Amino acid sequence: MGQDAASIRHHCRNTNIAGKPFRTEKFIVKKLYIWTMYRVKDYINIDKEILSGNPVFKGTRVPIQTLFDHLEKGIPLDEFLDDFPTVKKEQAIAVIEIASKILTSKNIEQIYETAA
Repeated sequence: MGQDAASIRHHCRNTNIAGKPFRTEKFIVKKLYIWTMYRVKDYINIDKEILSGNPVFKGTRVPIQTLFDHLEKGIPLDEFLDDFPTVKKEQAIAVIEIASKILTSKNIEQIYETAA
C-alpha cells in the first residue's frame, strides 16, 4: 500500500465508511445556509402585519434596511442606535455579521440558489 500512518488517519477522519468525503461542498453550503437562517430568525422578523412584511429587527418596527441606509451614508452604528433606541446593539451587530457571512462566503452562488 505504501501509505504512512498520517495519511491513513487523515483519510479516516475525512471519509465515511464507504470512503466518500464527509463534507462535500453541497453539505457545507447547506450547513452555512441553515446556520444563517437560524441566526436570521433570532434577530430579524418578517410578518405581513408589520410594515407589509419588510424585514424588521425582532421585537421592533425598525426596518433592517434603515441600518444599512445609515451605514451607507457614513453614519456610525452608535448614532443609528441613538436614532432607533428599540434596536439593541447586539441585534445590529448580529445583522451585520449575518450579511457579512452570506456575502463573503466562497459559496455565495450556491447559497443564492438554495435560498431561491
